[in-house]
Amino acid sequence: MSLRHAILVLLDEHDASGYDLAREFARGIGHVWNATHQQIYLELGRLSDDGLVEYRHVAQNGRPDKKLYWITDAGYRELEAWMDEPAPKPRLRDALMIKIAGGHLADKEQLLRELREQMADHEETMATFRRMEEAYNKLSPREQENKRFEWLALRRGLLDEESWMTWAREVEAELVEGLDTREQNQSA
Repeated sequence: MSLRHAILVLLDEHDASGYDLAREFARGIGHVWNATHQQIYLELGRLSDDGLVEYRHVAQNGRPDKKLYWITDAGYRELEAWMDEPAPKPRLRDALMIKIAGGHLADKEQLLRELREQMADHEETMATFRRMEEAYNKLSPREQENKRFEWLALRRGLLDEESWMTWAREVEAELVEGLDTREQNQSA
């Protein structure tokens, strides 16, 4: 998946500024694809150059004008063609997993601290996803039907986070047990 297609999907829902899209990545679609403000603005420029989005300037009181983007017919054709292509298998790149795999070489206390920091981040993400799921559950049946596929993507993100936390708790227990054993051996 490319950032271009993620932006087009978001613009299908409603017109948005670059700032609006960055917020949406931070709050919503970020559970399946994340991007920085700079990446979003650069891609919006490319999408505009390629005729896949258009924009208009919107005046703001006390602030510079903003650009409000929307998807064009060519953008919809691009999105439809992309939707017809098979999605590649996602690639996993997780530095913490490499550190865990080489854990016998690590300072266990440092590794445990790093693991717990990431656990806190994942807990926060799960809480956000749960709030999003609760909001979905409060929608009327018609509104739920309109957001059904977003909810399915959200469920995947939530299940991934829950699975990650289950794994992390196992690793945490192993690290704590190893530290306890080391302390017992040192005091003997």
